[in-house]
Amino acid sequence: MELRQLEYFLAVIESGSFSKAATLVGVAQPALSRQMRQLEDELSTQLFYRHGRGARLTREGEQFQAVVAPIIRDLTQAKSDLRDASAIPAGEISVGMPPSFSEAIGAELVTQFSAQFPHVKLHLVDGLSGFINEWLASGRIDMAVINNARRSPYIRMDYLMTMDLFLFGRRREVDALAQDAASFPTAGLSGIPLLLVGQNHGLRRALDAACRRLSLDLDIRVEVDALSALKKLILAGHGFTILPYGVIKPDLDKAEFGVRRLVDPGLRQDFMLAFSLQRPTTRAMRELARTIRDETRRALADGRLSGKIDAAEADSLDLVGA
Repeated sequence: MELRQLEYFLAVIESGSFSKAATLVGVAQPALSRQMRQLEDELSTQLFYRHGRGARLTREGEQFQAVVAPIIRDLTQAKSDLRDASAIPAGEISVGMPPSFSEAIGAELVTQFSAQFPHVKLHLVDGLSGFINEWLASGRIDMAVINNARRSPYIRMDYLMTMDLFLFGRRREVDALAQDAASFPTAGLSGIPLLLVGQNHGLRRALDAACRRLSLDLDIRVEVDALSALKKLILAGHGFTILPYGVIKPDLDKAEFGVRRLVDPGLRQDFMLAFSLQRPTTRAMRELARTIRDETRRALADGRLSGKIDAAEADSLDLVGA
């Protein structure tokens, strides 16, 4: 059994076909197929079902993947760590963030990190959490801030913070619901028209899970995944929405909008610092992770973010990603 055979095996799993895997690892397809047949012969088992659209793992293939993937990942990480040990952080990092974070810390993060590590080219990508999860799992981006509502065997996640959720709408209508209060009871959401992000968004999945626990039926009039369009619809009087503070804060100085913290119980969502297991975690990525944590703490302290860092969760962090 050779290391390259194991790498080819994982490439077929990632790409879903022998032809795509051959392109991914830079070998001819017949050579890759031959290596996979030799691996199967050595193991005396069939690892893949071959079909017209590609290949998928057999049950034995899934068992073999569970053993092989961590080994290859650790070898790749060790190689990266040795190369980075004496080097100045350099290269490129692509990092994804949902709007609730990019609005609050994106500009400050780029400024702080670029000043400290000028040899690292940072690419900040803004997107809904569902899309960010897919980009991360496929290796299209290196790391991300994501909601923890959806996990993947191709992503490693460490706790970052817990964010409060707020009711957001036109000021006169929000004031009518809670005129002399800074908060709004979560149970009251069942009686108002709502415009929410779609189910591909981590915020929506967290909200749906909370409503199931509380036996709340929401009146969802429309789903909108574009924040600018969502805010225009709110301003036009079509209903209310639920958003994290980081997304709402730029609009709080506008007389048209009102906001109330959701309470009794409070609605919150956990955010994680995540890494693609398709790529090694470089020293530059670890430095960026530290900068994200530092900037998150500053944003909580100065009001750009509303929430908390759970001490028990933070203490349990794996320091490789801290």
